[in-house]
Amino acid sequence: MVNREQRAVQPAPPGAIALAARAFGDDYPVACNRRRIRLACVLLFAATIVYVPWMWRSLNPALPWLAWSFAAANTFSMLSWWVTALNAWSREVPPPRPAPVGAEPTVAVLIPTCGEPIPMVLRTVTSVLEQDWPRDRLLVVVSDDGHDPLLRDALAGYPVTYHEPPDRWAPGRDGAAKAGNLNAAMAWLAEAHPDVQFIETRDADDDLGTMRFLRLVVGQLLADDRLAFVQSIKEAEVSPGDPFNNRDSTFYRGQMLARNAANAVFPCGSGVVWRRSALVDIGGFPTWNLVEDLQSGVEALRRGWRGLYLPIVGAVGQHSPEDVPNVYKQRGTWAIDTVRLLVWGDLRGLRLRQRLHFVELLLFYLHAFTTVVYVPAVACTLLGMLPIVDRPLPYFAHVVPMAVANELLLLALAQPYNDRRGRQRGQFRALWRIRAMWVGMAPVFMVACVRAVLGGPRRKPVYKVTRKVHDVRWHWREILPQSAALVGIATVMVCALVWRTLPDAAALFGGLYWGGFNVALFATFVTRSWHGVRRVVPAVAVADGRAASLEEPLPVAVPSAVVPSAVGPSTVGLAEIVAAGERAGTAALLQAIRAEAGETAAGVPAVHARVAPDDVASPSEGVAPVPAPGPTDGEHHRA
Repeated sequence: MVNREQRAVQPAPPGAIALAARAFGDDYPVACNRRRIRLACVLLFAATIVYVPWMWRSLNPALPWLAWSFAAANTFSMLSWWVTALNAWSREVPPPRPAPVGAEPTVAVLIPTCGEPIPMVLRTVTSVLEQDWPRDRLLVVVSDDGHDPLLRDALAGYPVTYHEPPDRWAPGRDGAAKAGNLNAAMAWLAEAHPDVQFIETRDADDDLGTMRFLRLVVGQLLADDRLAFVQSIKEAEVSPGDPFNNRDSTFYRGQMLARNAANAVFPCGSGVVWRRSALVDIGGFPTWNLVEDLQSGVEALRRGWRGLYLPIVGAVGQHSPEDVPNVYKQRGTWAIDTVRLLVWGDLRGLRLRQRLHFVELLLFYLHAFTTVVYVPAVACTLLGMLPIVDRPLPYFAHVVPMAVANELLLLALAQPYNDRRGRQRGQFRALWRIRAMWVGMAPVFMVACVRAVLGGPRRKPVYKVTRKVHDVRWHWREILPQSAALVGIATVMVCALVWRTLPDAAALFGGLYWGGFNVALFATFVTRSWHGVRRVVPAVAVADGRAASLEEPLPVAVPSAVVPSAVGPSTVGLAEIVAAGERAGTAALLQAIRAEAGETAAGVPAVHARVAPDDVASPSEGVAPVPAPGPTDGEHHRA
């Protein structure tokens, strides 16, 4: 390989999470404890069977407009919970099946690009090349939709193929966005390397996690001829505490295990390896929808192929959206893509259990509409207008068991499988943050659902690439709906205290449970609108070579900072990571990583080492749960 010092553009150094993933290794327990989840499911089934008939019998006949809308929203919530509980009943962890050394097949790694920072792309390419896989069995193709001559020149010293697909709207190109780029690369691959059996797709900003990624994933494909694809965990470099839930542990370290049991796993766009014959069978990467990942999985499953989730860290995003507009763009795209596919797409061939898992995704996004009922309902409750009327004792006897059962289920589902960061120690706070995203994104999800349904099967919205720089400022316009709800409820509360319209304790409890926590979560989400504005960071390198001072805030638009390090790609311990970081001049930052990881004074990582600690909760964050169940909307299951 050409000496890095001779290149004009250097790869970005690996981030802290990527280094930690390699240091911790890729071992995982095959046993999966399902007793806690199943107990919570049974409690939920019993509580809702008692609650729902009582709720319908107790509707306030004097306020039918309030009572019937509340009953409809409440019944929909119960339906969502039941589907979630049924899907979570079974979980399955595949045993490791590493590909034998010396018998590795050739794997093509397709890296589609479209204007990403060159050091970021080079970091991704470097990590792919340095993994535990014979170099002569590795075919790396960088397919550049940006047609960037600087990227082409930067890749000249690497053993990779630089490919330029046809222009996005050129005749004969199969798809305009990422799917079209991948299909163009596949067409080139069919001509130049028709013997390649396996194809990995990796986003241009995704560093490698475990260095045995291909060995573990391809081994699964070699062991099962009907296996179409294997998806791994996608981690991300995020701010402390992961304020926008970019890692999405409830999905990758929970829900995907349940999908394994039902053969309902779907690709997430990166950190996934396909069997080439399966891709040919489904006609290549689908272009009907906004993005290709979810639909490609559905197309394979409904044709009788199998999908598999392997709980190893296969990709680590070098950049994660951490400003509200970029989060809106990314999660809104996922919402439109999911709802459009499940409403207008072809699902024929899927079995009942598979359909239930995909219906869970649809119900999650549709559940956003319940906030339009629950938040006004709590305002009406404060003013003495009740959707449900009954004596205090029966009210408590029906509402409290249902609420407790719901919260126990969500707590059980929120415990990440094999998460060695020790995130369980902050379980309540982590769950609060996750649910703040679920509820805070409700306006975006509602708009996405309406667009997906009204657009029909033939009007595909235009896809936009997720921005790879942070826009650090107060995005007050984007959170106007949530802020308006907060102001409205605060005004109603004042009026209720002045007019003395507060109901009895039982009715007040019900109103606060169904609507009050939504309001509190809105408040938490609003604080995200100025995330990073006054954040002080250690001196770290940014893409243009500048260094952010210890005293200055982040610039308004700065590419994701990366932790400078001299660590190579081999499997290393945390002590070596810190030592290399100190040599690179980042002792303060990596010392904090070592302290939070729980490393002993001797340099040995403690059990349950914590590399990505939660930061201190903001004043608006608490530990009280909220009735917003369902899947994590795939928050980070899509690349």
